Amino acid sequence: MRSFLQFIFGIRVFFRSPSLRNYRKIINFIFRRYLLQKPIPFSVVFALTYRCQCNCVHCSVGDCKKYSDELSDQEVKSVIDFIDNWGPVKITFFGGEPLLRDHLVEFVSYASKRGIRVSLDTNGLLLNEKLIIDLKKSGIANINISLDSSSESLHDALRKKQGCFQSAIRGIQLCVKYRIPCLISTYASKRSIKENDLKKIIALAKKIGASGVKILFPILSGKWREADEEKLNFTEEKYVHSFLDPLFVYIEDALEMVKKNGKGCSALERNLVYISPYGDIQPCPAIPITFGNIREANIKNIVERMSKHSFFKRYKSCQVCLMNDDNFRRTYFSIKKDKILPINVEEI
Repeated sequence: MRSFLQFIFGIRVFFRSPSLRNYRKIINFIFRRYLLQKPIPFSVVFALTYRCQCNCVHCSVGDCKKYSDELSDQEVKSVIDFIDNWGPVKITFFGGEPLLRDHLVEFVSYASKRGIRVSLDTNGLLLNEKLIIDLKKSGIANINISLDSSSESLHDALRKKQGCFQSAIRGIQLCVKYRIPCLISTYASKRSIKENDLKKIIALAKKIGASGVKILFPILSGKWREADEEKLNFTEEKYVHSFLDPLFVYIEDALEMVKKNGKGCSALERNLVYISPYGDIQPCPAIPITFGNIREANIKNIVERMSKHSFFKRYKSCQVCLMNDDNFRRTYFSIKKDKILPINVEEI
C-alpha cells in the first residue's frame, strides 16, 4: 500500500497532466531499461551554472570553481538532443542557481517539447510572477525550492543571503497560484533534528500549499567535505525516517523510495546521471568524479564507456553515500589534493 501511495504522489508531483510525447517517452524508457536491460537512467541532473547569489554552508558543489566557459546555449541544446535520443524520462536543471543562466526558459521549452519532463532546483530569489508564468508556458513539470529552516533569520544566515527565506516562500506561493507542482527541498542536520525543525518545515509546507517535502541527508562533499561531525548516526537517521509520508514527504529520491521504502542512491543504482556546467559526466553532483567531458569526447562514447565501467559494481553495495564513506573519501582526497575540477574515474 505504501508503494502505491508513493506512486500516486510521484504522478501528482512529477507527472501531472502528461502529454502524448511524455507517455511515449515513458513507454520507450520502460521497454529499453527493463526489457532490453539497457542501463538508461531515469533522470539526468543538468547543472547550467555554478554561479549563485548564496554561499550556503552545506553546498555540495561549493568548492567547484566558477569558470566563465560554461556550456554555450548550443551545447546545452545538443546535450538535450542527446538525452532525448538516449532515453531518460526527466531532466532537472540544477546549479549553482540555474535561474542565473540566460535563456533558462528557452531550455525548459526545448526539452519539454521533446517529451522530457523538466524539473528546476532553485533558491527562489529570482522567481517572480512573470517568470513563473513563462516557466508554466514553457512546459515546466515541477519546481523544487530550497528551505533550510522554518525560521526566516536562520534560513537567511545558513544561505548567507538576506531575503532568501521570503523569496522562497513567495516562489512557492506563486507555484501554488499557477498550479505548478512545487516541492520544498531541505536537508536533515544535527541542528534541525535537535531543534525539531524538520517537523516545522513540513508543517509550513502544508500551510502554504506546497506539493510535498524532499529531505536530503548530509553529504560530506563541497563545503562539508571535512564536516565529519555532520554525519547522522543510526538513531538520527531513524528519527528522520519517522517523517516519511507516502503522500507528502520522501527522503533523497522519489524513485528509490517507491522501490525500497527507504534511502537509496540513484547514482549507484544507475537511475541518475549528472552533467556539470562545463560538460563533465558524473555519477551525481556530490561525487566529483568524471567519466569524460563532452568537449573532449563524443557524449555517446562517454555514456557507453560509463555503462560498462566497473565503478558501479565496485560501489553498488555501499550502504551510505560514497562521499560519507570514510574509505572512499580517504582515497578520493588523497588523489584530489588541490584540484578543482572532478578527477577522472580511472584515478580511483
